[in-house]
Amino acid sequence: MSGSGGGSFSGYSNDTSCDSLVLDTHLSSPREDVVDRIQVDDILAITVSNLGNLSTVQAFWQGELAGGVASPSIQRLQNCIGEGHNYIARVTAKNGGEVRIRISPTQH
Repeated sequence: MSGSGGGSFSGYSNDTSCDSLVLDTHLSSPREDVVDRIQVDDILAITVSNLGNLSTVQAFWQGELAGGVASPSIQRLQNCIGEGHNYIARVTAKNGGEVRIRISPTQH
């Protein structure tokens, strides 16, 4: 089967183990005041924020909201976090206000 688009979708499915879920994506709606201080290889904390019945995945740098996270596999990531798994994001590239990140499980 073939398809188009999808950007950074890497074939993850809901069957992907939470312990092996890795997402390459970018910050969505980045906060300029925070992004200006972020460097490649910085580590961001990944959390799920719930407001009413809306859940979003957010990335924090040194306790400050850096932006949201968008990915075709975002629902799987939210489910894994909801099951108690923890994730971090490493900044892999930065070009102006665009910040590329790799989300992976924290190592215990």
